[in-house]
Amino acid sequence: MAIELNNLRKDLLYTAQSPLANILDDLQQIAEIDQLSEMKQKEYGKKALFYFLGILTSCALLFILLVASNNHPIFSLSMIGLFLVTIALIIACISALVKRSRYKKTNISNHRYNLTKQILQMLARDMDKASIFDLKLSFQPIEIDNNKIGTNPHPYKSGWKVDSYRHEWLHLQGQFLDKTRFNLSLTQLSKKEHGWKRGSSGKQKYKTKTKPIGLDVDLKLSYPQSRYGAIKVLQNEVNSAVKLPQSSTLRLLKVTDKAINISARIAPQCAEVENTLYETIAAIFLSCYQILNLAKLLSK
Repeated sequence: MAIELNNLRKDLLYTAQSPLANILDDLQQIAEIDQLSEMKQKEYGKKALFYFLGILTSCALLFILLVASNNHPIFSLSMIGLFLVTIALIIACISALVKRSRYKKTNISNHRYNLTKQILQMLARDMDKASIFDLKLSFQPIEIDNNKIGTNPHPYKSGWKVDSYRHEWLHLQGQFLDKTRFNLSLTQLSKKEHGWKRGSSGKQKYKTKTKPIGLDVDLKLSYPQSRYGAIKVLQNEVNSAVKLPQSSTLRLLKVTDKAINISARIAPQCAEVENTLYETIAAIFLSCYQILNLAKLLSK
């Protein structure tokens, strides 16, 4: 399906229930929209700077002519011409800034669509070629009202408050060849402190400080009991089977005769590092299937 620029700009959200090939085509279009936005922002930013420098130069010349004119008609005509040029440059500068701002929203996070592409290609190796992925991919920033989950007083700064944000920017579902269904989500977490602070000049200034918390990776695998029924016997061994990169910590591991639920948190400094995210997600899937493969052997 074609990605409409206006729709992406409006919602910053991509959803699909499609085979891999269709989604990869859409992600490529999203990447092209992002690259165009980056290019146009730079282009109009340079133009705005050029026009601004022209405005400063025109104003300086106008001041010089004003001081040296002594009401001479030639100087007066020159001043009128420079004044009109200055007005034209101001209009051109404002126009360039407006056009630049239009592309700001669709200058989105590259790692989100790049990582999604990698995950889809990894999972598709163990899926039927005609399998359908159910995908929801958000490019919205985390610090917006829709993602706010609570506000609390600051623990030690009087009058300050702390806003907590939670944004699930990836949700992906599908089914492997062995009839195991997967449900994967990536959720970014952060906090924003804000309040009034007295500066060195004695004036009160409103300050904000954003603190990233990390990225939660949540995976649920729902499998057929007839294939992996012996997994209940492995309850005491499952923790040792989970191997994660050093940048991640295991937060939850729950195994039943129907499903595995696992949650890991990636450190905030790595929450937008594409390679680290991919390695962690791959490690979670591999760890889960080590447990399932052992359960399969015991079930025979």
